[in-house]
Amino acid sequence: MTTPHQPMFSLPQLGWRPFFQQQLGLDQWEYPAGRVVAQHRNRLDLLFESGAGDYFLHPDMPPVTVGDWLLFNPDGKFERLLERQSLFRRKAAGIKSAEQLIAANVDALFIVSSMNEDFNLNRFERYLSLAHEARVEPVIVLSKADLCDDQEPFRKKVQELDPLLMVVRVNCLDAEDIKKLAPWCGTGKTVALMGSSG
Repeated sequence: MTTPHQPMFSLPQLGWRPFFQQQLGLDQWEYPAGRVVAQHRNRLDLLFESGAGDYFLHPDMPPVTVGDWLLFNPDGKFERLLERQSLFRRKAAGIKSAEQLIAANVDALFIVSSMNEDFNLNRFERYLSLAHEARVEPVIVLSKADLCDDQEPFRKKVQELDPLLMVVRVNCLDAEDIKKLAPWCGTGKTVALMGSSG
């Protein structure tokens, strides 16, 4: 494992919370924890309090995905994968029992669709099912509000899927309008995006 020594982040900024802290034994409180931000064929890119680093995968490690928290011992060796708070996964192609991990420890899923001919309720239902299975809050983001003269029918159709569903209409070219999404984008929050248009 390689990491720089200059502090760059706090763990809460990276999404650390009591859920992960409570998984540590007293002797592990000072162990470095890194969050996976990218996965390559044989290595991981991670973010630590000390900055960015990488770690080469080895066969003894459990399956890991983007968003996971990994604990390392003081010598920089992999200690363990922390339990996940949420997990997106799907069946791997061609193998009945295998599954592919997509992302872990996500707080909210922005399901994005433009308010035009690309709007598709069946697609919303599939993405909502993924969000519920992963235990992640779904937020419907209806984009291209600047190009849609009558937005209410789009909002109404989505709201009929679930009266409690959060539906936000935005003009992605307007910085002020984008602030409508701020409640889900605070410090330490992890948001994933899914959809056909943004």
